[in-house]
Amino acid sequence: LSCWYPLTLAFTLLLSVIYVISGFATYTIGRSRETEELELAKYFRNLPLSMFTAFRCFTGECTNDLGYPMTSMLAQKFGLPFVACYIMSYMLVSMGIFNVIL
Repeated sequence: LSCWYPLTLAFTLLLSVIYVISGFATYTIGRSRETEELELAKYFRNLPLSMFTAFRCFTGECTNDLGYPMTSMLAQKFGLPFVACYIMSYMLVSMGIFNVIL
């Protein structure tokens, strides 16, 4: 029974970090014309969709409906700022928070 408290805190931390990252993604990637051109706007249209997309990307399935990798498409369009933010957030979530949970 004592294991529930740290597990609840870890999941709360994960949800909070994904919420913040998704908020930035919704306001930057979701409102960009380049995202419309890539047909990726539907993944970042609102906060819940951005949170689901971020969770998918952090757990390894970061593809669009056709199976193309979204990270590569966004990196080609937005360049180094996207790549740097994605690497930092991926390292925080997958190597930091997931390490605490697992």
